[in-house]
Amino acid sequence: MNDVTTPHAQMPADPATWTLTHENGARLRVAARGATLLSWEVPEDSGFADLLDGYRTVEELETYNGYRNAVLAPWSNRITDARYRYGDEVHDVEPGQAGARDGLHGLVTDATFDADAAPGETGPSLTLRTAITPQRNPGYPFTVDVAVTYTLVAGPDGEHALTFEMTGTNASEQDAPIGLGWHPYFRLPGHERIDELHLTIPARTRVLTDEGIIPLPGDAAFEPVDPPGAVGLSPIGQTVLDQAFTDLVPDPDGNIASVLSSPRTGARLTLWQRVDEARIVHVFTGDTLDRDRRASAAVEPCSFGADALNRQLEDMLVPPGGTRHLRADVVYQRG
Repeated sequence: MNDVTTPHAQMPADPATWTLTHENGARLRVAARGATLLSWEVPEDSGFADLLDGYRTVEELETYNGYRNAVLAPWSNRITDARYRYGDEVHDVEPGQAGARDGLHGLVTDATFDADAAPGETGPSLTLRTAITPQRNPGYPFTVDVAVTYTLVAGPDGEHALTFEMTGTNASEQDAPIGLGWHPYFRLPGHERIDELHLTIPARTRVLTDEGIIPLPGDAAFEPVDPPGAVGLSPIGQTVLDQAFTDLVPDPDGNIASVLSSPRTGARLTLWQRVDEARIVHVFTGDTLDRDRRASAAVEPCSFGADALNRQLEDMLVPPGGTRHLRADVVYQRG
């Protein structure tokens, strides 16, 4: 992976994209399809470094392999057999589909989001919107307005930062189950693979799953982390992960910090999330991607874990007019 990247030359203007810019030189590209981030470039001594591993072509964006930098709503991760019960009814979010039925990652990854600004270059912040309706998927008979805001920020010591904010507002006349998530793939300059990088997550519990990455039944799904409160891969090495961590340990202000760092260059990316908004950090080491396996690590803040529609439906319910919120702040510090 070269430190100097030129992703702007790789994705044409169709489908619609926006480029957010900051006076510190950072730029962020987002597509209307799925409100998906394509790149986050920050100036380095030798040019620009892209801190995200996003889709490079229209064809990649359309296939959506790996859910690169995807926005996830109204649930994240998988649903057992793509079915869940609400009241007296069983709902099927993949009606008529045979074979793999995992109900993966919600209903907005193929949606076209709208924004107030016309596609092209804009300032440091952009809000994109779409609506989930029963017409989009009859297996989810609710209407939810989804808004996603990306903002480029400068830290007090010259850090580059990106703020992700997402809301799901229940526009139905009944309680609606709403879960939110984000699926960013992070990388650090100077590293072609993640094997040399270190990853730390302040969690007390890992979630154990079956071969379909569905949590095991009941309490069998939860295994304490040893030592308690600290998941550390130093380095990541050959570890293969597609796993959630929960019982997250916040700082005194309620913030949770997951850190991807390079012991060789001293660079680090910190993903901050709020303990009262996101109960899960899911980590994926990219071993099944179609392109550039293990070139980046997905560190995903999620309000609920896999199969939550079957395990935590009551916790997911939002009343009519109510809103669920998810925020994550990503801070990049050069070595």
